[in-house]
Amino acid sequence: MVEIMSTQTALIPVFPLPVCIMVGGITELRIFEARYVRLVSEASSGRGFVISHYESNMPHTSSEYGTLVDIIDFKTLDNGLLCITVKGRAMVSLSLFTQDDDGLHRAQIAEIEHWSQHNENIYDEALAQPLQNLINHHDELKRNFPHGDYQNLAWVCARYVELLPLSSSKKQQLMFSQNLQQCQQFIKTLMKGE
Repeated sequence: MVEIMSTQTALIPVFPLPVCIMVGGITELRIFEARYVRLVSEASSGRGFVISHYESNMPHTSSEYGTLVDIIDFKTLDNGLLCITVKGRAMVSLSLFTQDDDGLHRAQIAEIEHWSQHNENIYDEALAQPLQNLINHHDELKRNFPHGDYQNLAWVCARYVELLPLSSSKKQQLMFSQNLQQCQQFIKTLMKGE
C-alpha cells in the first residue's frame, strides 16, 4: 500500500513514541531528556524530525515507517519542561538506523505515497459532521484545527485515526496497510457499533 517517492540522503533524528500523527496532524510533546532537547534544537533549523511508532521488540525501538514533522510552536512549562507543538509534513519509510552516543536515533528517510496527503474532494457527512462537532467542542482541538478541511475525506479519516481510542497495532494497520476507502469503511463501521 505504500510507494516510495524520493529519498533524502541526510540522516534525520527519529523519536519513537506511542503517538499517532499523519500529514496535517498536530500534537504536543513534552521534552525532558537531553537527547531530545538536542533533537529539538536540530529540528528547529527547518529539517524537522521523524515521529515513528515505538516498538520495544524492534532494533532502535522504532517501526520502519513514521511521519516527518515540523515544529510549529514551543513553550516552557511551569515545571521547566519544554513543550513543542509539531505538525505532520510527510509519511516516510526509515532505513539505515544509527544511534548517537547519547542514544538519539537517526535514520535515512524516503517519502512514501500515502492516502493521508491526498486532497480527496469528497464530503462524507456521516464522518465529517461528528468530527467537526468534536473539534468545535474541545478547546485544544479547536486551537489545532481552527479551519478543518471537512470537504477532504483523506483529512477527515486521518484525524479519526489519530483521535480514536484504537490499539497502536490497529492504528499502524490503518495508516500503512490499508487505503483511504478501507479506512473510511472501518471508521463508519466502528461508529455504527457493528
